[in-house]
Amino acid sequence: MNKVWVVDDDRSIRWVLEKALNQANIETLSFENGQSVVSQLKNDKPDAIISDIRMPGMDGFELLAEIQQ
Repeated sequence: MNKVWVVDDDRSIRWVLEKALNQANIETLSFENGQSVVSQLKNDKPDAIISDIRMPGMDGFELLAEIQQ
């Protein structure tokens, strides 16, 4: 099954992406910050991650660097 994680500090953006992906029969899990994603990666792995670039705390580029490690 396709599993996509959505990372965005804006709840409305997360909602729109979840709705569109779910309509395409893609399982989604949403996060409001990059640190939550890093923590969840210890327990699970998605097929893809869609992330905002500008977020408070860990931004999208920092998240990408953390994932690559």
